[in-house]
Amino acid sequence: MSLVKKAIEEHKAAIAARAASKAAAAINTQVAREAFLSDFKARVEAGVRPLLDAFVADLVASRHDAIVDDDLANPYKPYISVRFSPVAGVRLADLASRESVFTLRAFAATRQVHHVSSYDQRSGEHGVTHEALGIESVNPSRVERGFEECLRAALKAWHA
Repeated sequence: MSLVKKAIEEHKAAIAARAASKAAAAINTQVAREAFLSDFKARVEAGVRPLLDAFVADLVASRHDAIVDDDLANPYKPYISVRFSPVAGVRLADLASRESVFTLRAFAATRQVHHVSSYDQRSGEHGVTHEALGIESVNPSRVERGFEECLRAALKAWHA
């Protein structure tokens, strides 16, 4: 084999090896993302949704309009939220700026779960907290603590 042919063949082999490595990495990344999303959804259904449903029942019993909202089928950023009115007797549909929301949103690309509380949406107010955590944060005790902080902040902001 001539020197030219040998160099060209080695170059082609190196390119093929890099392409195969990239393809394998892409498959591994996709598998990891799918596993993360599956774990998020399983944790939500097993422990978080029943807890959020109980919060909604307690809020409604206290004359606060509330619902659980989710899009767990979203392949990139599934979420589950509790939307509630911090003012007793006010319906969520009556005034959007009075709506408070506690959300868990999974980000497949970064494998993080964002815990977001929006408790005061009035113009000029900055009633938002945001934490980017790992999948282990999707557990009843952590969610309960986050929701309680959101609820207390919303009640304080609207009854100050």
